[in-house]
Amino acid sequence: MYLPKDKILSNSPFPKELEALLYYAEEALNKREPIWSHFVSAQLIEEIKNRFNNLNDITLQFEGGFTGAERKRICFLRSDERIIFTPSNIPIKGIYLKGNFLFDRAKQKEFRDLLNELGVEPGEIGDIWLIRDRGAQAICSEKCADSVHQKIGKLREVVVRIEELEIEQMETPFQRPEKIINTVEASTRIDAIASAGFGLSRSKITSQIKQGLMRLNWTLNDQPSKSLHVGDLIHLEKKGSLKILTIDKTKKERWRIKLLRQ
Repeated sequence: MYLPKDKILSNSPFPKELEALLYYAEEALNKREPIWSHFVSAQLIEEIKNRFNNLNDITLQFEGGFTGAERKRICFLRSDERIIFTPSNIPIKGIYLKGNFLFDRAKQKEFRDLLNELGVEPGEIGDIWLIRDRGAQAICSEKCADSVHQKIGKLREVVVRIEELEIEQMETPFQRPEKIINTVEASTRIDAIASAGFGLSRSKITSQIKQGLMRLNWTLNDQPSKSLHVGDLIHLEKKGSLKILTIDKTKKERWRIKLLRQ
């Protein structure tokens, strides 16, 4: 059984990535068993949902280890097959990268780079988050967890010891309840809207943008003056996300904006 490859890939900004995932989907259809992909980005997940939305033969299950995870593995399953997903049959694990970073805190990307240096493929790693000054925890594949368990690495001259964790043992990131925020701004600049949505001063937002802590639609944004549009998603490290729901012009030539804080 084959899926409409040309239709699915048509005009996609991610043809290469989608084609690789199509292979998993067709394997699930032909083998009549669930097939798990590598970890994929939140941006690609949205593209997959849109492209596979009208296919009747295949069902998708997304798993990232915790509510709010951005990078997830996808389980491709025939629509006529039924599986109850439990921790025992979801092929993801946790790892703890322990180190004393009290005087020189490392960034998430540096921990991801450390895992790559230890031989872990990028697709084997899900979300990574900092555990204060004690290192970081990460979601990963079972293969990754097995390969790095009890390994020792070095980051910024700090010794990092890695141990495998069960998902329920992890300190997963705090998930804020969703909240609607209404604001009126003089422009639709990202620094102005983020300031209102996250409750931070505009200068603080600008500083964090320049530090590389903000993403727009899952892509790094370093432009405080970037204009936003309905549907755009802003993510600020340690502060969560904002989605632009509506933008309307007022009689006084200002912008009334409705945001969803996540």
